[in-house]
Amino acid sequence: MEIGLREWLIVIGIIVIGGILFDGWRRMRGSKGKLKFKLDHSYASVPDADENNELLGPARVAPREPETTLDEEDLPSLSARELNSRRRAEQMEDDLDLNLDETPAAPKKRKAETKGSKSEEKNISRDLPPVEEVLIINVVAREADGFKGPALLQSILESGLRFGEMDIFHRHESMAGNGEVLFSMANAVKPGTFDLDDIDHFSTRAVSFFLSLPGPRHPKQAFDIMVAAARKLAQELNGELKDDQRSVMTAQTIEHYRQRIVEFERRQLTHKR
Repeated sequence: MEIGLREWLIVIGIIVIGGILFDGWRRMRGSKGKLKFKLDHSYASVPDADENNELLGPARVAPREPETTLDEEDLPSLSARELNSRRRAEQMEDDLDLNLDETPAAPKKRKAETKGSKSEEKNISRDLPPVEEVLIINVVAREADGFKGPALLQSILESGLRFGEMDIFHRHESMAGNGEVLFSMANAVKPGTFDLDDIDHFSTRAVSFFLSLPGPRHPKQAFDIMVAAARKLAQELNGELKDDQRSVMTAQTIEHYRQRIVEFERRQLTHKR
């Protein structure tokens, strides 16, 4: 059977169409492979979800330290005005001859061990000029339950502080509690005092060492003794030193306090001329 021209044209057309379809299929397959490669390459640096579950998991909360900050209303006033007011009130009580020290026998012994010379202390305080400036070092407990009374008492007694006027502790020239007051230590929680009759059950979140100006004859030396006592207490009872703004006390802060003493002494000399 002879194949005519028409039949040959049909066969050739089928072959051409098949070639076109094959070429199109090949190109489409090749383009998909390239597209997939480009996508994989662009995300090659992204870590797998299995390896970084933290990115999808709940946010981690760092453990918080016990809350030891003091509210503003808890803090007693240690301003120059308040100290002058307390001093006047104490003197009025002395003038009225109030016997405030009458307590049972056991507390009497504890008070005797922690007091300085009461009569000498009163005479010295009467001769002091009004307070103009106060340098404060707060010692804040790191533990939530604060400083325990017996441990606190032992530490400050070893530093030479003695219980006295205003129901707070004072460091005198003599470790025995005699001579002028160099600096004092109050409870940093209102009302700012200590109860020696109940010291075994006492605790506080912080105490405040303070040096009044004008005050001791050698304020720079007195300040250094105060810093040493505050550091000793902080080290022994796990406390932290803070300044009068309740910021962490640094070496720069201590140097700034010393400069305040220098400036005060300079003003005093200027007024005397």
